[in-house]
Amino acid sequence: MSEPPLLTRNELDIAFREGATDDQIEAVLRNLIFWSYIVRNPFGKVCALGRGTRADCILNAFRLADDHAIDCFSVLEDPQDEARALNGAWRLVLWPPKFDPDPPFWAASSNVFDDWSNEIKRE
Repeated sequence: MSEPPLLTRNELDIAFREGATDDQIEAVLRNLIFWSYIVRNPFGKVCALGRGTRADCILNAFRLADDHAIDCFSVLEDPQDEARALNGAWRLVLWPPKFDPDPPFWAASSNVFDDWSNEIKRE
């Protein structure tokens, strides 16, 4: 399988923007071929993102989140922030490859959808 495309500056800017929603990030990050993911730390901030196979996304998400926790949470001074960092929920959002709502012309011209639609009509 080929390598996933590198993340663009625009994708990174949107993903790490303060207050960016999962839907906004999904709109720019999802790919037609590769799985995509983000990880949010207990404070709700995106701390990792990427693309790849499903297994690679999960592995990389946990590795990057672990690195983030070591780098960022070891310097917390507020006891409430420290408690939240240690006990709060981390959130992995994993998106499958995006279905192309407008498949290439060859799919329509090769009658691949005719067989499928005939199956549905029979049922």
